[in-house]
Amino acid sequence: MADKAKVAAALAELQAFLGDRATGAALHRMAYSRDWSPRYRDMTDLPDIVVVPHGTDEMVQVVQVALKYELPVVPFAGGTGMGGGVVAWKGGIMVETKGMNKVLEIDPDNMSVTVQAGITIWELNEYLAPYGVWLPHQPESKRACTIGASIGCDNDSTFGVRYGKILDCLTNTVVVTGRGEAVRLGHRKASFSSTGYNLMHLLVAAEGTLGVVTEAT
Repeated sequence: MADKAKVAAALAELQAFLGDRATGAALHRMAYSRDWSPRYRDMTDLPDIVVVPHGTDEMVQVVQVALKYELPVVPFAGGTGMGGGVVAWKGGIMVETKGMNKVLEIDPDNMSVTVQAGITIWELNEYLAPYGVWLPHQPESKRACTIGASIGCDNDSTFGVRYGKILDCLTNTVVVTGRGEAVRLGHRKASFSSTGYNLMHLLVAAEGTLGVVTEAT
């Protein structure tokens, strides 16, 4: 676990701009202590703090506080992973990403949609249905799995053989790096581009180790 003095100071700073969306209460920390990976009943790794940011700007502030107090940051999405990737075994700050669940833009003409990374695949396709379009990336956990989790884990889906995986649908992302900087990577709404480095591809399957994805198109 992290240093108690640092945790207390970090929590105070986080609560200054997040209010009750930042907590150190054991009840809330327990809810984020494991995923669906096989674990013994006594294998419980509690984060020190749980936060629920509502957008990129707040996520930037969260990471800046974490950097200041040398606390690890773990993004949490649906929690349905089987590999223990969201377990806070070093404590730190657990980020509940489902607070970032808005649709930011729908562009039927270009068959694109820009969303916050915490929206679930099910919620997104319910939103897209009236427009006659859909996101074909459909993992079995689609009611819980978020866009950010799909990017981070590069999970497969029911229609993956026919339509490809999440990277085949992704054109750009916004990621908050470990230094608390928001960066947009990708190529706007174009399906393909040969301009610049394919840095966006590094985020797919990085499982949050290179930053926290907050938006995706």
